[in-house]
Amino acid sequence: MTSLQGKVVIVTGGASGIGLATSKLTPLLGPARAGANVVLVDLNESSIASATASLKAGGDNLIVVQGDTSVEATSEKATKDALAKWGRVDGAVLAAGIGHTPGPFHDTTEENYDLVMGVNAKGVFLGMKHALRGFLASPSKGEGCSIVAISSVAGLEGLPYIAGYSASKFAVRGLVANAAAEYGPRGIRVNAICPGYIETPLTAAASSTNMEERAKERSSLKRNGKPEEVASAAVYLLSAESSFVTGSSLRVDGGCSRWV
Repeated sequence: MTSLQGKVVIVTGGASGIGLATSKLTPLLGPARAGANVVLVDLNESSIASATASLKAGGDNLIVVQGDTSVEATSEKATKDALAKWGRVDGAVLAAGIGHTPGPFHDTTEENYDLVMGVNAKGVFLGMKHALRGFLASPSKGEGCSIVAISSVAGLEGLPYIAGYSASKFAVRGLVANAAAEYGPRGIRVNAICPGYIETPLTAAASSTNMEERAKERSSLKRNGKPEEVASAAVYLLSAESSFVTGSSLRVDGGCSRWV
């Protein structure tokens, strides 16, 4: 009976894929479907418009911040807006990310590598930094607060042809390990989720049918995942039900160990 009632949660990449699934699920939890207040952060204006149309129908529990998570001002604004409206920040799900077209390591361009690292690694760093500041400025002073960063099974083991993406997702787990160790004494928990192949607009744009089928075949469940299945894991890690879980990397991958 997970409840986030009255909590304030920042969700980056909150208008599509895993982030949107989390944005939709989080406000609906708890007694009488009264869950968390959400700060939705996303870059894509059309996705934001579509997402907020349904989310705002649930009541006055949503703030929207349009911006690039690889730019510090975006994460800073999300935290400041939450504190201004609700006086607290209790959690963050850092789901903003990009992929790239698979290709040989030696053909990966510097520009592509910098772009992927900027969003997937630097963006998570900035999201963590300002979420932590929000926690410490809240009445709880961080006690009971939680960060969930979306890594990948590609951040657990090297996968061919996605060097930059894998590096960025390993970096996410490094940031999680560091923050969990540093802020654990304050009662703040920090964890990563490592999804397998999840059917989102990002994976659809970055992969081929062949990759989808190979991922399905490697899965013990013989299917690919849905964003809602990752969102449910994120909400668990945000909640008090995971109160002794920190510094972990939770696989949500249907039991796939390797795709190649």
